[in-house]
Amino acid sequence: MRFISTCLLCVSISTMASGQQQSLDLHRLIEEALKNNPEIQASLHQVDAAHARVGQAGTLDAPELTYMREEMPGFRWNQFEMQKVELMQMFRFPSKLSKETEIAEFNAEHSHHDHYEKELEVIAKLKLAYYELWFVQQSMTLNSENARLLQQFIAIAKTKFGVGDASLEEVLKANVELAKLENEGMVLQQQERSVKAMLMAILNRQPVDTLGVALLQDSVAFNTTLDSLQQGAFRSRPMLLHDSLAVEESRALLSLSKREYLPDFKIGIQYVTAPMREFRGWSISAGITLPFAPWTLGKASARIEEATATISRSAATLNASRNMVLANVKDLYFKAQSSMRQLDSYRTVILPQAKQSLKASLTAYQNGRTDFLMLVDAYRTLVELSMESFMVRMQFEQAVAELERQVGVTDFVSHK
Repeated sequence: MRFISTCLLCVSISTMASGQQQSLDLHRLIEEALKNNPEIQASLHQVDAAHARVGQAGTLDAPELTYMREEMPGFRWNQFEMQKVELMQMFRFPSKLSKETEIAEFNAEHSHHDHYEKELEVIAKLKLAYYELWFVQQSMTLNSENARLLQQFIAIAKTKFGVGDASLEEVLKANVELAKLENEGMVLQQQERSVKAMLMAILNRQPVDTLGVALLQDSVAFNTTLDSLQQGAFRSRPMLLHDSLAVEESRALLSLSKREYLPDFKIGIQYVTAPMREFRGWSISAGITLPFAPWTLGKASARIEEATATISRSAATLNASRNMVLANVKDLYFKAQSSMRQLDSYRTVILPQAKQSLKASLTAYQNGRTDFLMLVDAYRTLVELSMESFMVRMQFEQAVAELERQVGVTDFVSHK
């Protein structure tokens, strides 16, 4: 009976990670990614650039300084009737400058939303890779324990074969199963290296760095409601905030387009020298644009039509984004709920019964009441169900990670 208990422990769902490797803390990895991820750093620089453009929008264009020599006979430089030095400045209509500043502020706010959206995207990628690493490492641990279990099966089969109670086929069958496990172990090692490479890229770590063992709590709680998730997405999802702000920005663009009917002003001051007339003095010039001229009205009207169409496009984009987010929230919510129910079924019904089946088959085989194939079949069933439970747990965690991104938060599930 002690041997039976040891066998069942080897294929237990609660496999332990190797103590030789350092365990990973997901929250610390998230903090590291937020600090070091290149995509997040690039979006932060974009925020700085957008804020720098706000100051540019509220300022005047550069003044123009010109120098002229007039009435030079034969293009002889020293012979001229008059020379002028002029400083000219264009002044936008005051309300245009304020509206352009407002639009630049909208763009700066957009950059913040884009930055937060990028953070959510990177965190989701990190979590998906972390949970995949957990699955692969749990599978590797289970594979190693199963190999030891099969070696014990082989020892039993050889003992029974030595006394004539088992055939050579049973011993060979056990060896084949062990070889299959070794092949699966090599595949899992390659998968672990691939997932770790993805995590290293997200964290922007050097190739010489290493990663330890991914851990999860034994049980989870998923107590949120679909309605609260949908309302939370409207409040927190940066993409929706971005698209909502785009509607306001489009209205500001329409207001600016209407202001194009207002004139701009130009004022200049000249210093004039006329040696032949022994005159030195100042001149002042002023000008005004004529946006309401018949040959320019079409351009202003087209700008208004473009801005009006932009408002409609922004509103439609916002509506499409809301529908997409709501659909994704529903899909992921139901996936998470389904995975939770499956995990509970594996924990309370499926795995305990599979363990009991293996225990009964092992006892019957030791007592000569069943053959080795039945024992292997019971063993395979428990291993497959254990792997399935790992897969469902990974799918649950990944669905929750994607759901958090859709809602616009980083963590709303309380782990027990």
